[in-house]
Amino acid sequence: MPRGSHDGSIYHRLELRRGKPTKVWYARARYTDRDGRERELKRRAENYADACRLKRKLVALAKEKSQSNLDTERLTFADLAAHYRKHYAVPAEYVDGRKVSGLRSCADVLRHVETLAAYFKKKLLSQITYGELRTYRATRLQTPTIHARQRSIASVQRELTVLRTMFSVAVREGWLVRNPFQSGESLIRTSDERKRERILSLDEESRLLEACTGRRAHLRSIIIAALDTGMRRGELLKLRWSDVDFDNCMISVRAFNTKTMRARDVAMTARLRSQFVELERHRAPERIDKDPVVFGVTDTKRSFASACRAAGITGMRFHDLRHTAATRLVQAQIPLSEVGRVLGHTQPQTTYRYVNADQGTARRAAAALDQLHAEREEPEEIKAREEQVH
Repeated sequence: MPRGSHDGSIYHRLELRRGKPTKVWYARARYTDRDGRERELKRRAENYADACRLKRKLVALAKEKSQSNLDTERLTFADLAAHYRKHYAVPAEYVDGRKVSGLRSCADVLRHVETLAAYFKKKLLSQITYGELRTYRATRLQTPTIHARQRSIASVQRELTVLRTMFSVAVREGWLVRNPFQSGESLIRTSDERKRERILSLDEESRLLEACTGRRAHLRSIIIAALDTGMRRGELLKLRWSDVDFDNCMISVRAFNTKTMRARDVAMTARLRSQFVELERHRAPERIDKDPVVFGVTDTKRSFASACRAAGITGMRFHDLRHTAATRLVQAQIPLSEVGRVLGHTQPQTTYRYVNADQGTARRAAAALDQLHAEREEPEEIKAREEQVH
């Protein structure tokens, strides 16, 4: 029979031990979980005194669980955002060139967290449903950018990706039972994004390079490097002179500077090598940094946009130069697998996205089909003439 109060109880029952009925003591305590269901903690004791001791421990544990569930119910999105900023959205830390914690694009993620926190504010985590996530997605798509332009699907999906990660953290911490993103169809679909197919034509390239004069003169060698190597902007701007091998005409892209954390070698074209030779000739004397960066700049966004305007080129972004390099390699009959290695891709699907079809590609495809039709029609014409003779 149970002995104790509503804070916990002890009881005994007869159980067979070695074929004999034996009095066995138990201690138990109850608490309510986050779903409102009553749970029981129970432990078997050695004797009555041990049962009393276990009861005190179970009561304390039950109170702790009840308080934890109560605190969890009071958590807001603002609390989650603060936790995520402090423990997850922090600069990356590396050991032996490998990332062991933090984020490489910490600034971008923090910007998304601020946007999300401004929308959900102090709304209780337990009250954020799948429907609210859909509403957020629709609202953001209808909200113009700071430049009064249509917000892209890709930018909204990056915000949703961060939000999904934050809710996953809440589940791991025990603050949520289920990630609300899992309560319906996927809200993040890359197939909805408009794929960029802009590549630089040879005429546009000439005009763009001609515009790299005066304050934009430094941009010329960077553009040539991007077009002739397919390197990412970050890889180019972090390139150091020790990475350039003039004797073998090779560039070593360090793993630490790549998106995939994998090193690779890229060959230099003749015109790129001449650009590097010119840069090396005018290289400033080494003072503090004994291994300075090649290009000596940290950003090209404004200068590149200015050069495009001066050259009369529209709809072009710096990353499109990488697409252009990939497309030109394919047009030069380089196998797609080798193009992927040059670009530093780990998945073939990624390389497919970088290969764009321009008007020249379309014309070549049409010419190939015309040739196929001509070869098929020729035997039919010969057969028709033979039938007329007979």
